[in-house]
Amino acid sequence: MKFLLILLFIPQVVFSQNQENNILLYNVGLGGITSGIGAVINKKNENWKRCFVRGFWQGSIGGLINYSSKKSIYLINKNNSFAYALPARLLNAAGNSIIQNAAANEPFLKNWNFEYAFLRVDFSTGSAKKIRVRVLPEAVIASGVALSKGKFDISTTLVTGIMSFKRKEVMRSERGIHDGVNYGRAFVYQDTSEKYLIVAHEIIHEFQYREYLVFNSWLQPAVANVKAPGLKNIFTKYLYPDVPYFGLFYMIEGVYQYPLLYRNYYEFEAERCATSKFVKVQ
Repeated sequence: MKFLLILLFIPQVVFSQNQENNILLYNVGLGGITSGIGAVINKKNENWKRCFVRGFWQGSIGGLINYSSKKSIYLINKNNSFAYALPARLLNAAGNSIIQNAAANEPFLKNWNFEYAFLRVDFSTGSAKKIRVRVLPEAVIASGVALSKGKFDISTTLVTGIMSFKRKEVMRSERGIHDGVNYGRAFVYQDTSEKYLIVAHEIIHEFQYREYLVFNSWLQPAVANVKAPGLKNIFTKYLYPDVPYFGLFYMIEGVYQYPLLYRNYYEFEAERCATSKFVKVQ
């Protein structure tokens, strides 16, 4: 139980020369444990231990794929090209699909999803209705907030799959000065010579946001009992329940200003994956 609490709610790592191993352990562990618990929640007349083990190993595979997708993001900064964003996004979509499918206690590799800008596409290898396209409400809301901070950047949006906005000036807040700000489904970056590093960092934050959507699978039994067919129909056909769980976990980690910024695990992971270099944590 202590390990579960550390993994899910206080994802601190031992910041040392073993940084890479810790990030790998975190991603594999997060995928495995959340999928295992979800499989137990969604079990159907099955032994809960068997469900957990099956969900755990499947989710661990998804977590490993997620780790690989994050690791590849540094190529954006290394080669000064956003062309590496879409392949990483496809890899990340595969990892999250496996995790969410395992947490729903569905047959291995049955359900898949891909998110791009403000749309989510779900497709299945085993259902009559194979494709569903729904709007991500959080992407619409986040874009509205980001638009007040910068100019819509259609080219970066197209190549990264994330609603992107740019500005010439740095951004200032009570937390200090920022060259990039992420709102979960949209981000604003300062358009400078360092833009590839900034955008790579923000892409990792969006990947982090998406991996916590596995909790929607945990809520499936409760949603099935909702007695409002009209509301259920809206979220089944038109909107995806894009709950910003990530914001809670980010706040639990603590909000710091530079040079203490990387005490927050999610900032540490984003910087490490964006640069593929040792991150000094004070």
